[in-house]
Amino acid sequence: MRTEQRQEIDKRFLKAYRLLYADEKVQYKKDFCAKTALLPQNFSMLERGDLSCTVDNIYNLCTEFGVSIDWIFFGKGDFYAHD
Repeated sequence: MRTEQRQEIDKRFLKAYRLLYADEKVQYKKDFCAKTALLPQNFSMLERGDLSCTVDNIYNLCTEFGVSIDWIFFGKGDFYAHD
């Protein structure tokens, strides 16, 4: 995967936290990290661009919170997946 694509996915992963917080689906960063299997100290590294989220982190984000895979990977469609 090209670096710029990876960076865009990471940006959307971080944006997902902000959107979920705004929608009151998460209250604390540590809860988001626990549900997405991201170590809390790695959240800061992700924000700085020193680390990328993993496929497992993305999978957990989508399954735990109903985030659309198309949105997270491609930036297309709605934030929340529809049945």
